[in-house]
Amino acid sequence: MSLGLFALQSKIYSTLNGDSNLTSTLGVSIYDDVPESSSFPYIQMGQDTVSEYGTKDLNGADTSLTLHIWSQYKGAMQTKNILDRVHSLLHDSSLSVTGFNLINLRFEFSDILRDPDGVTRHGIIRFRAITLGTA
Repeated sequence: MSLGLFALQSKIYSTLNGDSNLTSTLGVSIYDDVPESSSFPYIQMGQDTVSEYGTKDLNGADTSLTLHIWSQYKGAMQTKNILDRVHSLLHDSSLSVTGFNLINLRFEFSDILRDPDGVTRHGIIRFRAITLGTA
């Protein structure tokens, strides 16, 4: 039985990629595996940490998932605007995850770091998702 990790990632990816404010207005591309020729800004699907959250009859997962925002805009404004938009799209959303009930999806934290190259900003945002398989 599945924990639905890829189903959850797919739904988050399609939600982000389908938002014109994120992709057109802010100019963000969304990637799982970032191509070498990618231009900034972009979001990279990051690491997941998963714990058991099932019942006797249903598989479930308590998943912490991380998204990475990469920008070379001078200053942090672009990274902060992208983080805000991602938060608006995902926090407390009622996404439909194929084969699973998304019990909740909650923001945990975000951070902005300057990359060692001195130019690139690295935004990190983490969410916690609770999912249960459908019967």
